[in-house]
Amino acid sequence: MEQQTISVAKAGITTTLNARTSILAAANPARSRYNPRLTPEENINLPAALLSRFDVLFLMLDRPNHDDDLRMARHVAFVHTHGRHPRAGELDAVDAQDGHQDDHQDGVGEIDMELLRLFVADARARTPTVPRNVADYVVGAYVQLRQQHKQSQQLATASASRGAIDTGMGGSSSKSSIGNTTPRTLLGILRLAQARARVRGQDVVGVEDVDEALRLMDAAQVTLDAQPSAGMRAGLFGERTARTDPVSAIFQIVARMARQQTGVAGGVPELRYSEVLERVRAAGFNETGLAQCLRQYEEINVLQVNLAQTKITFVAAVNE
Repeated sequence: MEQQTISVAKAGITTTLNARTSILAAANPARSRYNPRLTPEENINLPAALLSRFDVLFLMLDRPNHDDDLRMARHVAFVHTHGRHPRAGELDAVDAQDGHQDDHQDGVGEIDMELLRLFVADARARTPTVPRNVADYVVGAYVQLRQQHKQSQQLATASASRGAIDTGMGGSSSKSSIGNTTPRTLLGILRLAQARARVRGQDVVGVEDVDEALRLMDAAQVTLDAQPSAGMRAGLFGERTARTDPVSAIFQIVARMARQQTGVAGGVPELRYSEVLERVRAAGFNETGLAQCLRQYEEINVLQVNLAQTKITFVAAVNE
């Protein structure tokens, strides 16, 4: 932690603890389910000033995936059946005996605990220094990040302003401060670079260590950027629709639902009107806007709605 201390207030006890070490923390959504329409700070219910003290923040959402879900379920079932964790390659052998085919092959062997302790002790004993050329490289990278952040903010503000003028829907003033580039970001780059040098068993930080620190920060920021930002709207299932005209925004939602169905069943998608209406309402639109959208795209022969208004059928497969 930046100040090497942390204050804790819990159950009427207020104290300050030493934090001269790396801290790995995990936070669940405040309302038990992550809401993609809110910022990460609002979902976690922690102030941005506290979150900014962490060098790297990753947003991990539990999205359904057949292969990942199958591996996790088999792992949990193995533990409850045998009372222990499976060794390397053991799950693959069990699946082969049961006739299951899994494309994922676990080729990572177990690491001896004594060897791991020696490795950690050696890394902790090192205090890598930053030479002058690497320090200049870090300074240049930080200044460039600041400029990129400034330009992205200007583009987002201009885009939100144009959307407000064109549609009269107004712009959003709520912005996530997690992705801001501040002097704490510079300190985070140095700490991550020094940590990687320790892992490599080096006493001097190299340019490659700085590049890896920047890559980690960029990878973390990608997970946060996938969330709604200023000038964007989002639905219950994460649809990011720009503040353009409502008809185009609604069609983006309908088209995404069609693409998801095409990926599962193949062929020309057919949607239930009630499910589409529920998704559209969750995105902040009403049934009148949906009707207008369907009418316009039905006129250009993109989709068809039956007389009972229970099914929406696309004339052809929906492309990305």
